[in-house]
Amino acid sequence: MPRFSALFGVLAIILAACGGASAVGPKESSSASPIAVGARPTVDLQIDGGGAAGSYPADPKAGLAQCQHLADGSWFIQYAASGPTIELFVGPHANEAGHANELALQIDADGGFLWADDAGYRKHDPAGRNHMTVAMPPATGGTAFVVTGTTPYHAGYDDFGQATVTLTAMCPG
Repeated sequence: MPRFSALFGVLAIILAACGGASAVGPKESSSASPIAVGARPTVDLQIDGGGAAGSYPADPKAGLAQCQHLADGSWFIQYAASGPTIELFVGPHANEAGHANELALQIDADGGFLWADDAGYRKHDPAGRNHMTVAMPPATGGTAFVVTGTTPYHAGYDDFGQATVTLTAMCPG
């Protein structure tokens, strides 16, 4: 019983510290509009080729569905449902000509791991490793992203095969 009480004590301290940390920080406001609490992005994914090939429609009950519009104008989307886990970083000018390198995409699916990271979000891809683009078409009630292109599967330190990816995400707000 004492270990159980100690566990609750440690948990209470951690929760108090995390709660207090969110109240501390710079007082300046971000120029980016906040995403409404409770408003969740939708993400539809189509992968052609390789072990993760398939169609993964948006799931309104996804355990993880987050959109963040950062102060510099970039976007960060995390999504995980019953299919793949997806992280997408879109730089502030990624949909403009000459800025295709402002895109990072990571897909962890049962049949394979795909990533395209020209932005250097985690690690820079060598030139020509993937051919991904993002468009931000006009959308009602939010911001839309359409990512298309090809990238190799990855295992260990090696790339193999090729997949064509079409990802459509909608961040509300």
